[in-house]
Amino acid sequence: MQVARANEKIVVVNCDLASATKTSAFKEEFPDRFIECGIAEANAVGVAAGLAQEGYRPFVASFAHFLTGKFLEIFQSVGLNSAPVVLVGTHAGLAIGKDGPTQMGLRDLALMRSLHNVEIMQPADGVETFRMLEYLSASSNPAYLRLCRQPGPAVHAPDHQFVFGRPEVVRNGSGLVIFTMGGMVPVVQEAVDKLPAPAGPTVVNVSSLPADAAALTTILDRHSAVAVVEDHFVKGGLADEIARVAVARPAVTSFDSIGVPDYGQAGDPGDLYERYLLTSAQLAERFAAITARQQSGGNDD
Repeated sequence: MQVARANEKIVVVNCDLASATKTSAFKEEFPDRFIECGIAEANAVGVAAGLAQEGYRPFVASFAHFLTGKFLEIFQSVGLNSAPVVLVGTHAGLAIGKDGPTQMGLRDLALMRSLHNVEIMQPADGVETFRMLEYLSASSNPAYLRLCRQPGPAVHAPDHQFVFGRPEVVRNGSGLVIFTMGGMVPVVQEAVDKLPAPAGPTVVNVSSLPADAAALTTILDRHSAVAVVEDHFVKGGLADEIARVAVARPAVTSFDSIGVPDYGQAGDPGDLYERYLLTSAQLAERFAAITARQQSGGNDD
């Protein structure tokens, strides 16, 4: 709300999900800047693009699965016109649970990464979310803000500064480097905490895409093994972003992609993360196995 108070050009375009997407507070404080389009994401994208062309900074809020499902409208109304719209996809990843794959945002990064002028962001905690909103308020670039549902511990100090495209090393290590984003950042950190000290992997929060290739190169050149952990399909998301740079780095001899290899399932969120080997305990085992494989001289294909 603080960002909206400072910028009167910010408007919210809602898709009958004010309670679920937490935009109801904005409606209460700024009723004249809140536009309800109903269960009609395609229409909402068009309305937002029109508002953007008139000088507003519209934020379109809906479930990530529904919003990016209107890819044709996003491509033509937002991407092709470089309309300064912020698409906010909520309930991304497996944490939507029992609602299942028909509402589970698991392929949204793949879609949005294909639009070369759309900036993608996914915060790891509340501090980073606020810093991203500050950035988005001041920017006029088309953007996709990906938000997950599950609660998590703080990753950043209150004075954290967000820099778009910069991969953030949240833990220094050697041998193995783990790239992740969003709600998986604290899970990966917890997994690394379970590994024997003092040796341990590097953990990198890639909270915005496209990531700076030079910065990624600097990180990759210090490590022989790479793992990417994401609450998303294994195809098209963060792993593909990192692989485009890692493939040219001679130091990298191993690459593991850890994510969702199918369309997802319906169930309790805890059960789903366990099914897809994305709990901290399971990740710790995977990281330990990768490290052991590297130390023994084995490579991944």
